[in-house]
Amino acid sequence: MALNANEEPEVAWEGDSLGYKEVGETFTTLVKSVKDDTKVISIEAGYGRGKTFFRKHWAKHLSYDEVVIQIDAHLSDHSGDPVLTFIGALVDALPEGETSTGKKLVEKGRKYGGLALRTVLRVGLRQGAEEIFDAMTGRAVDALGESNRALKDATKEFGDGLSEAAGDLVVSQIAAERMRTEAFPAQMSALRDALTGESEESRVIVMVDELDRCHPDYAIAFLEAMKLVFAHDGFVFCLFVDNEYLEGLAAHRFGEMKAGERYLDKFIDIRLKLPDTKEVIAGAAAELFKGLSEAGHALPFGEGGEFTIERAARLAGELAPLSELSMRQINRVYRRIELALRCYPEQPLDYALLVWLAFRDAMEESKYKALSSVFSRLLKRSSLAPHVAEKIKNREWKDDGFGRNRDAEKFVHENC
Repeated sequence: MALNANEEPEVAWEGDSLGYKEVGETFTTLVKSVKDDTKVISIEAGYGRGKTFFRKHWAKHLSYDEVVIQIDAHLSDHSGDPVLTFIGALVDALPEGETSTGKKLVEKGRKYGGLALRTVLRVGLRQGAEEIFDAMTGRAVDALGESNRALKDATKEFGDGLSEAAGDLVVSQIAAERMRTEAFPAQMSALRDALTGESEESRVIVMVDELDRCHPDYAIAFLEAMKLVFAHDGFVFCLFVDNEYLEGLAAHRFGEMKAGERYLDKFIDIRLKLPDTKEVIAGAAAELFKGLSEAGHALPFGEGGEFTIERAARLAGELAPLSELSMRQINRVYRRIELALRCYPEQPLDYALLVWLAFRDAMEESKYKALSSVFSRLLKRSSLAPHVAEKIKNREWKDDGFGRNRDAEKFVHENC
């Protein structure tokens, strides 16, 4: 099975060539140790290094005995409201026919004068003050209840400059804070209980991916909402992030942190990393390119092992770590070659040479120039420019970098 991050797995860890199964099992042990308190865990890896593949398969692995909610932050970027994204994902995951929870949520918000939950939570993120004021003016006292009428009267005693409207604003802010600290936790508990149902584990694991593809303002708001609004018992948040990207984004937005401090530390309790060694990349690329056989091309350019899909896959495993391409970029290289195989089913094709050329084209020119001799040694026929071939044909070639003491006939026999 070729590695494919775009499909929802039917079986956990199927097609895993990155060695993530063992990592996922270790992370599962950690998550299961989190019981009562809320935890935010980051799963960190560079852009295109397999975070989405790991997230989908780990979610499948956990879902056998845990309640798992997956959120693709990039898909909700257009809304500009991370609170709605979180709540929407939780409500959408409720079992079919679950109406009691919805009724409870409505009842919890009713005593606050019709003030929208979204607006209240925006206040917690230092937004939406005007919306609060517009919603609450004239009925702030009703929202807070008769026992708090004295609070509004007290605001009038601060001086002549404090108007009726200002008093309403003060009280409305208090009402919003009460809803955020009292009603909303109750709503989250109701959602959690409805989601977990009869499960022995009374908590929900929320996996958030693709933050590094979101608009910078939305990504920052997402992190703040998660920590300020959704810090409630029974929820474990797992963020799949490119930490270097988010740290750079935060530095641009808020300025550089003090030496030794990191922006993400404000929001994350436990930081974990996916393995990202050259060996892992090599193994993943080799496994991926074995999938070229599925294109159905049956006309290799020549006979023998040099012209098989297996040889092309081995070459991909050698070129991938040298190229320093991300797994996302390597996947594009694979798709490009697969396209060629599907477009020319009746034309003999040199699979390994196609791999070599596609990797070369995907690299930055300066990077390739620095490694050109190494690349050529990995597939010696890749250097058969017309003038070199002419020399070989006329038996005039001795040594153009292919290896000392090798004659043309032996070179052609071994490599062509």
